[in-house]
Amino acid sequence: MSARNRFTPQERRARSRLAQVLHAQELIAGSVVAMARRCGKKGCHCEHGEKHVSLYLSVKLEGKRCMVYIPPELEEPVRRAVESYRESEALKQVVSEACVSRVLDNKRKRKRSD
Repeated sequence: MSARNRFTPQERRARSRLAQVLHAQELIAGSVVAMARRCGKKGCHCEHGEKHVSLYLSVKLEGKRCMVYIPPELEEPVRRAVESYRESEALKQVVSEACVSRVLDNKRKRKRSD
């Protein structure tokens, strides 16, 4: 059996796309969060209910959850990097399930041949 034939078409697609994502894009394991806050200045509109909304990246750094402010000009690249990470995780799951399936198939074949 050649190396290409041992993978199902679905697994080949997932592996190919995973390679593209890993090599071509930034990846961030986190979430983009919108937070509304009051600034505390006298007379500001946030004093009467309309809060200031800003974006943060919620990530774990050195084992601790932290919030990193995202300026408006970085919103789109950060959102793409978070989405790319999520896509890579889903693709890794597809590949992992195919590998586990192969292990189980091999185990069954060995059991039958014993």
